[in-house]
Amino acid sequence: MKANPLQTIMNPESIVYLGGSNDLQTMGTAQLINIVKGGYKGKIYPIHRKEKTVLGLTAYRNITSMDKPADLAVIVIPGKAIPGVLEECGKAGIRHAIIITAGYGEIGREGKRLQQELIDVAHKYDIRFLGPNCMGIVNGPIGLNTTWFPTKYRAGHVGIISQSGSYVTQTLTYFEKLGLGISQAISVGNQADIDMVDCLAYLGEDDQTRSIALYIEGIKKPAAFLKTARKITPQKPIVAMYVGGTEAGARACASHTGSMAGPNKLYDGLFHQAGILRARNITDLFDWSLALAQQPLPKGNNIAVLTNSGGPGSSMADEADNYGLKIPLFAPDTQEKIKAMTPFTAAYVNPVDVTMNYDLDLIYKKLPELILNLRQIDGMLFYGIFGTIHFQDKMTLAGNHSDTPLDLLEKTTEKACNEFIKLPEKFKKPILCACFSGREDNSVARIQDGGIPVYPTPGRAARAMAALWEYKKIKGHRFPRSPSRKTGSPGDDAGNTGP
Repeated sequence: MKANPLQTIMNPESIVYLGGSNDLQTMGTAQLINIVKGGYKGKIYPIHRKEKTVLGLTAYRNITSMDKPADLAVIVIPGKAIPGVLEECGKAGIRHAIIITAGYGEIGREGKRLQQELIDVAHKYDIRFLGPNCMGIVNGPIGLNTTWFPTKYRAGHVGIISQSGSYVTQTLTYFEKLGLGISQAISVGNQADIDMVDCLAYLGEDDQTRSIALYIEGIKKPAAFLKTARKITPQKPIVAMYVGGTEAGARACASHTGSMAGPNKLYDGLFHQAGILRARNITDLFDWSLALAQQPLPKGNNIAVLTNSGGPGSSMADEADNYGLKIPLFAPDTQEKIKAMTPFTAAYVNPVDVTMNYDLDLIYKKLPELILNLRQIDGMLFYGIFGTIHFQDKMTLAGNHSDTPLDLLEKTTEKACNEFIKLPEKFKKPILCACFSGREDNSVARIQDGGIPVYPTPGRAARAMAALWEYKKIKGHRFPRSPSRKTGSPGDDAGNTGP
């Protein structure tokens, strides 16, 4: 069996780059900067007809003037020149390429003719390529990023395959705020050669990738897609967002990547057969993928809610119930234990609402351990993260009247968080959090970095927990539908795509 071409494309030891210069205002140069400055350790050979150096690297007039072939060619030059460049690559022994340039199958008949020309040259020399009309790749662990947005967060465990370049580039800042680290990301563009099935097979074998997020505008080979996905989903979760199921969506897909869309029901059936969770919006696509990559699966759908504020706790419980989770009442003896260690104003039946409370040991350790130790509880939704941002505001208002230094509060809150992040592994049960503050708060950052997702709204945390439960059922070979509200309508914050 032939090796997947993405093994080389995603892990090249050397790159020849066409389209970069010393002009920092061009897209090609911006992408080259990310390769040079992003941590990639391999050799980089820029091609430039006039410049002797590009971004401090020795430049070559053409590919044939290089001493030896590179593993990968990254091409960001005008379309008319690309067939000739591919010929040069073929003659020089370069067998893998990423073609960033647009203006092919997505623009109509002439574009399709030009795209076929690329395919013919590539077949002539046995060149495998991504694109055209794509943004390239990100390989987090080796620091390789061929896109034009810098990677903002450390490497993680979510793999992304997207027919939109924006969802592996402009989303990088969004991922940083969410604490979502990418294992590998692939922008497939028009899929003239390498397609989504090749990418899916590759990420299915990648040890760094624990969950796979798909943005789909159309599937070229549904039978092969189904066969490949069914091999993966029993061991590794796949979440997909498909956008071509409406008239407007299909029209947009055709002009964007030249994709042939199909009705929603067809894709519902395909995903159901494959054991793929279908996300109805981009928020859920990445929220669910993050939870699936970082948290253990619940054994059942009985979830506890722990909060220090009634509204967010109620929102979590309501959304959890809407998406098929249960928030069971605690047994009387458990209620008495919780009542004994919480203020008289607390609610202790589930949800547990300790009201506004700064007892970090109670919130981050005693109550979570008591709750997660219950056999009838399969996971926990948590709202109650307050770190330096919260205390800094209070200390600023207090002025000289505060006798507690901020750095001591920072150490105290981080110590509590360090105990909290151990709990999912200790009890083999998932914890998902919500907080309206982001990584500017030290406690949010510490919990995210410790592997527990912290979502910006309570509803998003609840829906992600529902996704964990649905995938647990998939692993049991029951292949259920993706999480959806009992009423069939979207969640009240389902359209909120802000991190």
